[in-house]
Amino acid sequence: MAPLLVCRAVVCCAVLLLVLAGPAIAGPKPDLKPPSYGYFDYPTCVRYALVHSDTFLQSRLDIQLVSADLKNYHSDLLPTIKLLTAYYLDRATTGDDSNPMYVRVYVEDWNPYLALLKIKGGKIMVDIAKTAHLQKIAQGIATIAKLFYDVDVTNKQIRAQRQSISLLEKKTEYARSRAEQGGSDDIAVRMHQNDLRRGQLELRSLQQRLDEDLASLKLIMGYHPDYHLPLDTRDAVNQILRGFDGSRVTFADIQASNLSLKILAKQEQLQSNLVTGSYVALLPQPMLLLEGISNQVDRTSGLNISIGFNYTLWDGFERIREVRKQQMKARKAEIDRRQRSREMYNTYRSLISRIDLSGDKEAVARENAKLSELSEERANLRYKSGEVQYEEYVQARMDRVKASLESIGALSERVNALIDLATMSGGLNRYNAALRH
Repeated sequence: MAPLLVCRAVVCCAVLLLVLAGPAIAGPKPDLKPPSYGYFDYPTCVRYALVHSDTFLQSRLDIQLVSADLKNYHSDLLPTIKLLTAYYLDRATTGDDSNPMYVRVYVEDWNPYLALLKIKGGKIMVDIAKTAHLQKIAQGIATIAKLFYDVDVTNKQIRAQRQSISLLEKKTEYARSRAEQGGSDDIAVRMHQNDLRRGQLELRSLQQRLDEDLASLKLIMGYHPDYHLPLDTRDAVNQILRGFDGSRVTFADIQASNLSLKILAKQEQLQSNLVTGSYVALLPQPMLLLEGISNQVDRTSGLNISIGFNYTLWDGFERIREVRKQQMKARKAEIDRRQRSREMYNTYRSLISRIDLSGDKEAVARENAKLSELSEERANLRYKSGEVQYEEYVQARMDRVKASLESIGALSERVNALIDLATMSGGLNRYNAALRH
């Protein structure tokens, strides 16, 4: 009896030890964290590019350059005073004057009227540079958007193409087994093998396209080309077009917010300022003479100050022709702006038409994808019941993959058209709060 009790006690202790040590024996718990997605979503890509991209840095430098020119124009309001000195190695002298040094202080040509016009024109040039910088940013944001979305689309196409290749491999293997059993000829096997090679080439093309998109995206972002770029392309369409409704955009909105039209309007304003400057050149030029003379043989040394006007009596009507020339340039700038507005209206109508048409194509492609899924389910049931052969069932699955690819392509056409429309109406950053800087 005692040995039995001892055995039971040993068994109970062993069970207790196993229960307590179970987690340690089983090892660490599996990691239940969700899969890691890239931390470079679309807004992050844009913010990174605004800081590191050389494209945007160049336009910022353009603003600084014209701002420096504006400061120079402000300095033209005051006359430029120069000092001229000379040491005579040998000179004629009169009386006891034998000082070999010569000093002269004088004022160069000074025109405050033209200086004021230059300041006004410089301010317009700064506004043009700032607007061009904003346009460069809007275009860069649109380029990043298209590349970012194309990366997402290409990844989906690669996954679908791999499914298609897997099905083609099964189809080829099935045809080969039937040919070995005498159910088909070698031509059918070779046709399936050729389809498989074509599918593999398409996959390589898609992978090459993905590499090119990533390289272009890194280039415009200022990202190192050899570093991995972890992208988060989940819900890429919403990341890009958040806050933008293309159906509410009118051409009046585009005329009011389009950056290229704003630049043309400012250039027209600048040319008007140049016309005014050509008229000012017809007026007498004020003159300020500040002349300090010392050590002159035939003149009395001292400081001479005088004011007056300087006027050109005859220049062969060159200034008159300059006025007409600037007026023609102003007329040309006005025509260029109107022509650009008409071209933009045609582009606007084309984009609206593309968006409507691609929306209908997307609806048809989406319905076709649903029907292909239902057809695949029906083919699966018929294959299990023996009504159709395995080859027909695989073909139904391939049709479903093809319909899925067509749906992706239809949506891509609509998204790209919406990106173009948003860029035309001021840029994606005008609507998407996550892109504002």
